Amino acid sequence: MAHKYSAKKTVCNNGCPPHPSKKEAKRCDELHFLERAGEIRNLELQPVFEFVVNGEKVKMRNGQYLKYTADFQYFEGDKLVVEETKGMITADFRIRRALFNHLYPHTELRVK
Repeated sequence: MAHKYSAKKTVCNNGCPPHPSKKEAKRCDELHFLERAGEIRNLELQPVFEFVVNGEKVKMRNGQYLKYTADFQYFEGDKLVVEETKGMITADFRIRRALFNHLYPHTELRVK
């Protein structure tokens, strides 16, 4: 079955599980290179961020908890950076980005 945004699963050159798009696989290669060069550190793939408001996890009507799984996370100096590789910005991502920025104000969310 074709992806609705024409993305093709692609393997990067770093032994990671297949990425959902060529663009994300290419960015993974770039970030691993930057980590080896000492520009970034503690590169993590698919970090999960829970949305907690007033001490409670945000729960959807279907019973699942609302969370955001980013593509990458790393430190650039002392700054924690979360990165999302997008070919198209969806309405769902806009909402999650707004919640993320509000709940994690000291973490920079970059969209590539």
